Parts: sequence; C-alpha cells; structure tokens
Amino acid sequence: MNKAALDKLQEWSEKGHRSVQADTLLMLAAEHPEVVALSADLTPTARLVEFKETYPDRFFDVGIAEQNLIDFSAGLALEGLRPFAVGLAAMVPMRPAEQMRAAVGYMKANVTVIGIEAGVRFGPLGNTHYAMDDIAVVRAIPNFTVIAPSDPLSTHKALYACIEHEGPVYIRLTGGPGYPVMYPEDFDFQIGKAIDYRPGSDIAFVSSGSLLADAVGAADILEGKGISTRVVDMHTVKPLDTEMLDKVFAENRLVVTVEEHSPFGGLGGAVAEYKAGFADAPKQIIASLGDKFQKLGDHKFLMKENGLTAPDLAALAETNL
Repeated sequence: MNKAALDKLQEWSEKGHRSVQADTLLMLAAEHPEVVALSADLTPTARLVEFKETYPDRFFDVGIAEQNLIDFSAGLALEGLRPFAVGLAAMVPMRPAEQMRAAVGYMKANVTVIGIEAGVRFGPLGNTHYAMDDIAVVRAIPNFTVIAPSDPLSTHKALYACIEHEGPVYIRLTGGPGYPVMYPEDFDFQIGKAIDYRPGSDIAFVSSGSLLADAVGAADILEGKGISTRVVDMHTVKPLDTEMLDKVFAENRLVVTVEEHSPFGGLGGAVAEYKAGFADAPKQIIASLGDKFQKLGDHKFLMKENGLTAPDLAALAETNL
C-alpha cells in the first residue's frame, strides 16, 4: 500500500475522482517504467498536465479522436507497455466500441480504459455528456473486466490492481468534489472480489461506484427502524463475485442493486442474469437512473430525481420488503 495515498485521502475527497486517478497514475509511472498515459483532448480536464510535464515521452494526447485513443493504446500494449487511456465515460465506450472490441478485447491487450465523469456527474452539460450506458457497452465485450470503485482509496487501489492484471480493464469513475471516503484506512482490494461492507439479514444493498455512500446512509435509516440491512460493495461488475451473491441470496430477504447507470446492462442486470439460475432466490429491485433521458440539473438534483439518495433508497427497500 502506498502511504502517500492515505496522506492524500482528504485532498482527494475534496477534489474528486479526477485528482485521484491523475495522482495515482503519477505514482504508478514512478514505480513502473512501462506505464504510459493517454488522453483524448482531456489533458487539463483529466488533471494530466503534471503527468505530461513529468513524463513527456510517456504521455500522448490524441485529440478529439476516441477511436484513435483505443487503437493507439492497443498498439502500445502489444509492444509491452502498460497504457492507461483516459476519456469521458459518455464518449469512450460508445464511440470507440468497435476498437475496444477488436483491438483490445479480441487481442486480450493489457489496456486500462478509464472513463471519467460517469453517470450524470456533468449535470447541466446535458444528456450528450451523461454516461448512462457505458457499463452495458463494455460488459458485452469478451475479455473485458469492468470496475466501478466506490471512494478515493478504492479508486487508487483499483488502478494499482490493473498493473498486475492480465487483460483489458474498463474503470468507471464516479464521485466529484466531496467524494465520500468510505475506506479511511488500508483494506484488501481484489479485482472480482466484492466487499461485505456491513452485515445484515433482512435487506441487502448491492452497490457499485460512489453510490456506496448512499447505500450505507439508507442502511443507517433502516437499521434505525429495526430492519437489519447488509451493504455490499460490488466494485467489480464483471466478473461478478458470485460467491458473495450466493451468500446474499441465502441470507437476505430482499436484494436492492444500486447504480448510477441504466437499469439495462449494468450491475442490476448482471445480478439478475446470475439470479435467473436459481429456483428460489430473494426478490430483486434495481435502483438506477431509469430507462429515460435525464432532465438538466446538478448532480444532487438528478440523484433525488432518480430516487438514488439515502432516504429514497431506504423508502424503496422498506416498501418492497
């Protein structure tokens, strides 16, 4: 564990996920000479100016050309480098889907694609900048691993885990300024292994991304009413931790999946697909952004509009228990 990461938690919480990924890429580059970073005209936006200045021969900005970003990254990976390609989550998986499938997934290239500002974090910029379907796109590509970290430290640890991982990874980043710290101390992060964040026997919230904080808040509300509530941090959406889901299905009466994504093709869909193989499993509710284009508004407004705040999640779970 990099001690510098623990020292930066408060700063990362205040600044949001872009600063976490930028600082972590600098740390990775200092330790691993094979690490290179790429951007699609997002060098300042992705906080990569310092990386560019520190490692000018290991940084590439391809301009507004997301397809080139992926193909270039694949070529670097096939030459033995470890590229981390940063793009807007609303653009990268959708626009270069063919390149991600053919050049990265098919080739099993060691490329980590980072989608920043996922979900509806971009607020007033509108639906062209909302990433509500990115997990669905990448989940359908064979060989891709999909990770949605929940807080600053889990984002840092997920990026470090990618350097040891064989094969392509898509990291979906949510959590802007005020990024909640859910892991204030070092913890065990393993790709494909969910974290049983808190125990409970009635309701189980299975969450991905920074909505873990709202799931925990909802659990607090329900616990105050005498309803035992489990919270699972399912940070890896593909492959799912089916051992954790087996435990949830056996021990809980209701499963509520929580995600800042469409109800189709994301965490909720993945859990439902696995649950379909059970003859007797608890009811599942998918809390998501819904099957609709969004209104314009800031992130807080849109979370309330879609029923993804802690009080809304608590009420949804209690009603369906």
